[in-house]
Formats: sequence, structure tokens, C-alpha cells
Amino acid sequence: MVTTKPEPHAARRRAMLKEHPEIRSLFGHDVRTAWITYAVVLGQLGMAYAMERLASWSLIVATAWLVGAFAAKWSGVAIHESSHNLVYRTRTQNLVFSIVANIPVLVPSAIPFRRRHRDHHAHMGIRGIDNDLPTRFEERVVGTCALAKLVWLSLYVFFGTLARGFLNRPTRWEIANVVVQVACDVAIVCFIGWTGTAYLALSIFFGFGLHPVAGHFIHEHYLWSDEQETYSYYGPLNKVTRNLGYHVEHHDFPGIPSARLPELHALARPHYASLVSHDSWTGVMWRFVKTPSLGHHSRFTREKRR
Repeated sequence: MVTTKPEPHAARRRAMLKEHPEIRSLFGHDVRTAWITYAVVLGQLGMAYAMERLASWSLIVATAWLVGAFAAKWSGVAIHESSHNLVYRTRTQNLVFSIVANIPVLVPSAIPFRRRHRDHHAHMGIRGIDNDLPTRFEERVVGTCALAKLVWLSLYVFFGTLARGFLNRPTRWEIANVVVQVACDVAIVCFIGWTGTAYLALSIFFGFGLHPVAGHFIHEHYLWSDEQETYSYYGPLNKVTRNLGYHVEHHDFPGIPSARLPELHALARPHYASLVSHDSWTGVMWRFVKTPSLGHHSRFTREKRR
């Protein structure tokens, strides 16, 4: 859906800061995210080592769904936080941290995501720049068919990267990301094994596909209301995704670490109380699949400002 309205977050940000200047105290970084992430990375690699030794594919698949998907999603959350420089104080520290968080994800995506995600915030809804928007190919091929949407959700990890021009001429940091990741992948195969590597791959496939923690890909900007562009989720999975569901709040104040977004919500509750929100990521995915009127056309798009 084409709109001529500017993105809504800048105006709401100004209004909230005028009413609640104490919001500025929430800005900064939160190094606790780093320590949790290091534990998750080591734990996920340890789980891969255990899966290699157990060698039962039914157990490997079940563990990837029940445990690995959450670990893979946490790596994604950590990479997202570092893309806004919200984990450590300096840009360089955040870049290095994101490369470490990327290790169990197997594909060197941390630094390319940083570039694309910052474009999403700066140019929300503008085709060719906002990588979060579905492509014309996705709109045409997937359409509003329930089965096609279900397949698309299952394969989102591929659509969200390869199909949307995620790959560009690499920067020096992106090259470093590739070099470190390839070295780590070789080490994982050599010291853990191919079965353990397959467990990590399945964790990524589930965590960024047809799994409750992947529901945020749908809830964030698809048009659940014709009057609203961004949505939040306030369900229990925020506890294991560093408040990833607080997406309106994040777009309003991308300089506030995710751990403090509930505080922002509490301070400025009247600004959020009237907005449409979600309490189930599984419900969001189910509704998206089964509702004929919902599809990849259900997004606000706007022209680039000249």
C-alpha cells in the first residue's frame, strides 16, 4: 500500500521527549547482552558437540527445534543490538562483538545485516533501500495463497537474505566477517563434526523460519491495521528474545537498549495504549497464513524523498 505520509516514529519521538525528557536517561548501551551472548554461543557450540556424539537424527531435529532455534534467534538479537551500537560503548567494539555472535549462525551475516538494518530505520518503506520490504518477486509468487505463505515462512532465512539484495560489494568489516566465519566454520567441522554442524544449520533454519520466535518477521510491519505501520508484541517470548517484540518502541528510540524498552513503554504508556499490538507470535503467523487478504502487498511503501 503506497502512502504519502512520513514514517511515524520521528514525530512520536519528539512528542514523547517533550512530555517525558527523563526518557533520555534510558539511552546508552547494555553490556549484559554481551555476557549472555557469549554464554549462548558457547552453549550452542557445546550442544552441537553433544549432538555429534549422540548421532540420533530424531533427537537432533527435536533439540534444534526446542533449544537450538532459541539460541540461533538470540544470536540474531545480539547482532541486531550491536547494529545500533547498544552492546558496547564504541562502534568498533560492537562490530567485533557482532562477528563473535555470528559464529554459531554459520553464514557471515552480522556486518551486512548492520548496513541493511540501518537503512531500514533511515528509509523505512522505500523500495530498493529498505531491505525489510518483500520484493516484487515475493509479492507475485507468494501472493495471498495460504500454502505459498506457509512455504515462504518456512524458507524465510533464504528470502530475507538472497532474494532481497542482501549481498553487496563488501566493506572491509564485511570481509573480516567472512574471513572469521569461514575459519570458524572449518574449525566447527574439524573439531565438532558434520552432524554437529547440521544441528547448527537446523537451529538457524527453525529459528528464522516456521517457529514461534520467527513470528516477529510478520508482526513488525505487516498491515494488521490500515492506519498503523509498525506493531509491537507483548507476549512471553520477549523474555528469551531480549524484548524483541517491543518494535514500535525500538523504532521510536533506536538508541535505547532492548532491555530498557519496557521502561520506555511504562513511561510513555498513553502513546502506546491506543496502538494495535500482538500477544502471540504463533497467532500472528497463523493469521497471516489463513487470511486471504493478507500478503506481501500488506505493507506501507513510500517514495524516496528528493
